Amino acid sequence: MDNKNTSTLFYIGLLPFVIAVANMTLWIVTTTSEHATFEETVNDYLSYFPEMLQNATLLTLLNVMFLALAGGLFYKSMKSITLRTPAKILAIVSAVLLFWNVFSLM
Repeated sequence: MDNKNTSTLFYIGLLPFVIAVANMTLWIVTTTSEHATFEETVNDYLSYFPEMLQNATLLTLLNVMFLALAGGLFYKSMKSITLRTPAKILAIVSAVLLFWNVFSLM
């Protein structure tokens, strides 16, 4: 694979990575605001999504899918000399966040 294709994979991998990180950030911000119960917190978090996505398990599975896809694309883009270090870092961060999301499904 040439350098242009590997850099394209890197930039394509950024999209699912950013989506997953934004979703996790929304959850963290929602949980740090004032709520009386956990159910209220979950309902407030789910209210940001369209009705068909208002399922916490589904959102976590989507995060797992996005992070796995991003990690794989970052791994493939490590062949580019210029993107090797950022791709390694983002692949590791994707893997850590992926395991965190899988653990939260338990």
